[in-house]
Amino acid sequence: MLVIPAIDLWEGKVVRLLKGNPAESTVYNNDPVGIAKEFKLKGVELLHLVDLSAALGQDDNLEVIGKILKEVDIKVEVGGGIRDIGKAKKLISLGAERVIVGTKSLEDKFLKNLIRAVGVNKIAVSVDVIDSRVAVKGWQEKTSFQALDFIKSVIKKGIKWVIYTDISRDGTLEGLDLGPIKEFSLFKKANLIVSGGVSSIEDIKKIKEETPFVWGVITGKAIYERRIDLAEAILLSQE
Repeated sequence: MLVIPAIDLWEGKVVRLLKGNPAESTVYNNDPVGIAKEFKLKGVELLHLVDLSAALGQDDNLEVIGKILKEVDIKVEVGGGIRDIGKAKKLISLGAERVIVGTKSLEDKFLKNLIRAVGVNKIAVSVDVIDSRVAVKGWQEKTSFQALDFIKSVIKKGIKWVIYTDISRDGTLEGLDLGPIKEFSLFKKANLIVSGGVSSIEDIKKIKEETPFVWGVITGKAIYERRIDLAEAILLSQE
């Protein structure tokens, strides 16, 4: 299992939102490139980078993202406001390992065109969930799609990477709710990455022991608030 630190970008700064609410944001650093370099030095293999500004329909952080992709020798998956094929292709051309799509993945035509444009291995579908239902538009709107059914549908369309986020726990440091995640053990054809509420080394240990099929776990706030020692977490995940 891989431990994947998150950098959420808002107006060029590293922030974390509480339960996806922009009004409940905390700025942790003004130097995203420096943070990415620090993560690299600690042994991080993959970085989860989200452009919150773009996700919420504001100006994007493409310049900062480009700098990270150029200056830091680390694999990066990039999400947030990717709603057209051109932007996805640009991010891949800049060096992104994968692009993460959320809202637009609900559209069959878009997903098919995206797979054709960048290849299925360069796409992760973000399944952002509240009350077991998928939320879209920067987590601001809840759909009628059940998480389990939605994951089944995108895997059936060929998607190999799925990122599951429990919005109700994201940024709360309450620990992941492993109940729903255990239901995903049947998805053998996709790599599952989970996030939402990771607060400690014990949480990571629990995820590894109780849901061994999980490919990776994302954590952000716990790292920035020094509740998790990143180097220690990486060593644990490799045991």
